[in-house]
Amino acid sequence: MGEISKSVLLFSALFLVYECAFSQSFYDSKFNRKWVASMGVGYARSLSDLTNPGAYFDNKLNIEGGIQYLATDRINIRTHLLLFQLSGDDRDIDPELNTRSRGLSFVSNNIEMGTTISLSLFSKNSRFIDRPRINPYVFGGVGLLYFDPRAEVPKYAIVNGQSIPAPRAGEMVSLHQYQTERPNSYSQFAVVIPLGLGVKIKATNFLDITLEASNRITFTDYLDDVSGKEYSDINEFDFSKDEDITAWALSNPSGTESNTRGNPESDDYYLIVNLKLDFYIQGNFFNRLFGLDENKFDLTPQRGGRLFR
Repeated sequence: MGEISKSVLLFSALFLVYECAFSQSFYDSKFNRKWVASMGVGYARSLSDLTNPGAYFDNKLNIEGGIQYLATDRINIRTHLLLFQLSGDDRDIDPELNTRSRGLSFVSNNIEMGTTISLSLFSKNSRFIDRPRINPYVFGGVGLLYFDPRAEVPKYAIVNGQSIPAPRAGEMVSLHQYQTERPNSYSQFAVVIPLGLGVKIKATNFLDITLEASNRITFTDYLDDVSGKEYSDINEFDFSKDEDITAWALSNPSGTESNTRGNPESDDYYLIVNLKLDFYIQGNFFNRLFGLDENKFDLTPQRGGRLFR
């Protein structure tokens, strides 16, 4: 089953959970709703030293959940948790689009937590159920990323033209632990700046369908474990140790001594495209947590003609 089919099934399951999980009290319109719970799925694309510019569909699945607070009629504050995968492989790179194949590849499972502020094009009405049917928006913020690039260990480590069987050949291993760009190492945590745009479509009084696309600017060049312009000095590896033989096989699969490995002048970044369901909820718990007062209104006409209370 392809990634797209998995995404459709997961999105459908989320919708069914929405329908079944909330009791009839959820649909009580007597209370204004300034809290929105979000969940969605989509794809993620890495843009790094191992990205093949011609492989536009080399995308991986992501899953996102979050909580939004409608701070003003146009400004939303959102916190989110994003689970996603990235990958890259220069095996099929077109020489006219990038450097020639270096035998390098990676796949990583990543976690991002962050906070963003969005600005809607159209103002919301005082009552959440009277919000615009379609409302585009832009957003930006800050987040923290944990990433763990992994790769399959080659069968051999090529050392001075000789092939040495690589320990753990064929296994998927974390590249960070092998320090493939010695003597440099790097942190597996990075600050990211999400910048993007989206559009909300009102599906029901309590539900929006949102399509969102964003670019994540990072402050690391190691999402794919590749950054240094030159390959590591072979003297940095002790070939009497199994872990260093494996490390050399991962660092320089072709055994070259002269070709460029990466581009340290440009940090990596990634793209996120999501389709989400946004649920307007009674946020009593969050109001107490943050010391906020929910703006209540009663849709039933009151004595004296008052609509709000």
